[in-house]
Amino acid sequence: MLTFIKNLFSPQKQNAALAWQQAGNNAGSAYWLYAAPVHLVLQRDSFSLAAPVPLLLESNESDVLTSALNKHFDADGLMFFWHQNTWFLSLKTNPNIQTTAPQGVVNKDINAFLPIGEGAMQWAKFQNEIQMLLFDHPINLAREAKRLPAINSVWCYGLGTIENKNAN
Repeated sequence: MLTFIKNLFSPQKQNAALAWQQAGNNAGSAYWLYAAPVHLVLQRDSFSLAAPVPLLLESNESDVLTSALNKHFDADGLMFFWHQNTWFLSLKTNPNIQTTAPQGVVNKDINAFLPIGEGAMQWAKFQNEIQMLLFDHPINLAREAKRLPAINSVWCYGLGTIENKNAN
């Protein structure tokens, strides 16, 4: 068996599938993305990405939110995981998007950095669903009561997969 890494958007960005596997998990044949919980700030006519990225969450917040996201998106073949303060998203099929790491987007209009590619329109619908699910989630209501930024979106990037091929 020959194992190789297939990074689907940019060789200089770390493949989320590789990171998931290096953390001691089985990446299988799924497509993987980092799924950073973030806080988007409404500007006059756009949204910007607030620091820090990703937002630091308590274990129970990550547990509850990933559970809610998984319940909502189960039928779509999407699964959120978190490992040592890093969220991951597993997809059964290639979303056909190119993404941007969030660190270079902080305090900027996000429109220039949203996913592009054949699947971008479908991805935007998925992102909107996430935002609606998180909008009034009890975790966010509790965070806002503590004057912490709400987790009002998830920034996905680092698309990759690990494929196993038989060596002939």
